[in-house]
Amino acid sequence: MSELPPPKDDGLYIPTVGKQSSDKHYFLMRYINIFTTAITGKWKGLHYIDLFAGAGIEKLRGSEQLQWGSPMIAAKAPKSFTRLHLCELNRQKYQALEKRVGDTRPDSQILNGDANNEVHNITREIPQGTLSLAFLDPYGLELDFETLKVLAAKRADLIIFFPDRLDILRNWKHYYYSDPNSKLDHHLGLGSGWRSVLENAPPNNRAEVLRKFYVERVRQDLGYQHVEHERIPSQGHPLYYLIFCSRSEVGSNFWRKISWNKPGGQRTFHFD
Repeated sequence: MSELPPPKDDGLYIPTVGKQSSDKHYFLMRYINIFTTAITGKWKGLHYIDLFAGAGIEKLRGSEQLQWGSPMIAAKAPKSFTRLHLCELNRQKYQALEKRVGDTRPDSQILNGDANNEVHNITREIPQGTLSLAFLDPYGLELDFETLKVLAAKRADLIIFFPDRLDILRNWKHYYYSDPNSKLDHHLGLGSGWRSVLENAPPNNRAEVLRKFYVERVRQDLGYQHVEHERIPSQGHPLYYLIFCSRSEVGSNFWRKISWNKPGGQRTFHFD
C-alpha cells in the first residue's frame, strides 16, 4: 500500500478528531489504492464521492499529530480518480477544504451544503458508463437512506459509517422511538420498521440484529448483494461499523483483501 507523508500545518482550519478517524482512513486509503489500480482503464471514468468531506487535514485529539482527511487521501491517490465530488456543510471546514483540494485537484466539484440535498447536484455531474466510490462518513445520523438511493442509481461502491453503538443503541428508545420523523427514521428509512426489530431483539444481541437489518435493507432496497463490514473499536470497546457495499463480487474481494490486516498491522476478530 502506498503511504502518504503526513501533512504540515498550512495555516488553514484544522479540526480535532479521535483516533478512530485514523482507523477509518486506514481502510479507505487501502481500498482507494486497490480500487484505482485494478479498475483504471476498465470504465469510462472513476469518480470519488465524499458527502461529509471535512476540512482535508485533521489533528488527532490529545496530540499535535496531523493526518490527511478523506478527500485529500482521494486527491493524492497514486492512480488518479477522473474527478472528485465533495460536500461539506460547515462553512469553516468547507473553506479550508476548497483551498486544500483545489491546490491538488482544481477540477474537483466542491459544494457547501447539506449532503442529503447536494447529492442530486453531485450525481448529475457523474457521466453514465463510469464507476464511483462513495465514502459516507457523517458525524452521526446525518446520512439519510434516501440519499443512498440516489447514489445507488449510479454505479458506485459505498463505504458507510454506521454508528450503532455510538448513537443508535444508546439513544433509540429515549430520543427516537416516539418521533416518527426522527433522525434515526431518516437514517434507516422512513417506514423501515426498526422499532419492532430493536424491541424484539435480545438486548445482548441488538448490535448484530441491527447490523443485519441495515444490511438487508441495503441488499433489498438498493440492490447491493455484496456487503462486508468492519468493526471500529475505541480503547478495546466496539464503537461503530464501516459497511462496504458493492454490486460486484470483485469489489467485495477487494475489501476482504485490504481489511485482513488491521491498523497497526495486527489481525483481529470482529467485535459485535
